[in-house]
Amino acid sequence: MIRFLLSLVLLAGLTAAASAHERSRSNSAWTETETGLTGRIYLDARQATLFLSLSDEGTTLESAYQQRLVDGLRVARGDTACTLDAPPSVRLRADGRLEGQANWICDAQGQIEIGVQVFSPLSANHVHFIRLESAGGVQERILSRGQTTASFGSDGLAGPAGWTGFLILGFEHILGGPDHVAFVLGLMLIVSGWRRLALVTLGFTLGHSVTLALAVLGWVSPPGAAVESLIGFSILFIAAEAALSKSAEFRRMGWGGGAVLLALASISVFAGGLLTWPAWLGLIVLTVFYFHWLGQGGRMEFAAPMLSGGFGLVHGVGFAGILLEIDISGDRLLPSLISFNAGVELGQLAIVAAVLSGLAILRLFTPERVLFWGRSAVIAGLAGVGTFWFVGRAFGA
Repeated sequence: MIRFLLSLVLLAGLTAAASAHERSRSNSAWTETETGLTGRIYLDARQATLFLSLSDEGTTLESAYQQRLVDGLRVARGDTACTLDAPPSVRLRADGRLEGQANWICDAQGQIEIGVQVFSPLSANHVHFIRLESAGGVQERILSRGQTTASFGSDGLAGPAGWTGFLILGFEHILGGPDHVAFVLGLMLIVSGWRRLALVTLGFTLGHSVTLALAVLGWVSPPGAAVESLIGFSILFIAAEAALSKSAEFRRMGWGGGAVLLALASISVFAGGLLTWPAWLGLIVLTVFYFHWLGQGGRMEFAAPMLSGGFGLVHGVGFAGILLEIDISGDRLLPSLISFNAGVELGQLAIVAAVLSGLAILRLFTPERVLFWGRSAVIAGLAGVGTFWFVGRAFGA
């Protein structure tokens, strides 16, 4: 029991090595002027490198981004298209984001429409946040997937993003994140029965809700991009647990997994990996202690809710990434955070319901032997993608 509790403490400490979950996203800030609109469009420079594949050889990143702004932005007011008065200016900011700025001249009056297809054609999961300051006040919109045009009423009240926008964003975020879906699926493999499944999902909910709130409120600022790797590790870890059943197997996994992690940690010293030595040490001790605890008779049904809660702390920081780039402050912060988290929970419940419904249908006409091999194939798949995400992200691939 002491080893198990110590492993949970170490798991919680791993969140210190985490950072915001990277996802394809951008944001823009628009201001109404006497002649039209001024827009500032921001995108992480690493995401913008994809534009180079659409450009001629030798094109700079700034030039490629500038061309995408020209091709992908559409501004209209009162059903009349606005015109660019000059090519957008682009600069690389100190925070690693590209900032494009441009002015549009609008001759008509009325409702403002802004279409943003700068990145979305290249990424199905891209999310864009728009903030418009006008005489009618501040308005915000969230664009994602097929919705690439935002409309703004002249009174500043029509169609606010509000809590529904963040609810939908949270729902889409977990369903559109294969690593989060894989982890929830892995949790369902290590427990059986409605009560145990409810406890496991509750543990994950509590864990990610805590760090989601702390990260968005700015109370914790985990460094680096290591959370991507740790999320991959969480999937691999759960898959390994689901694959084993005997005490000797758990003990071998403890020592073998610890040895592999030690080797990877040693390689990272020379390869310049993203995980620090304290993070590697935490993963090693967690793996050795936890699987040895199971090998000595530890009850998996008791461990599962706490383990899911511990890994939920890591995933919560990942969920927060998509909110950290939006300028949410004041009275809007708490409702937006609650709505987003509620959307994540709805997405999580949708995953569980879909999997359980599918299994119920399969059991009606599928032999147990086929179901057994199907479960083994799912475990192998989760272990494979977990390993790929963990190792690849740990070394910046």
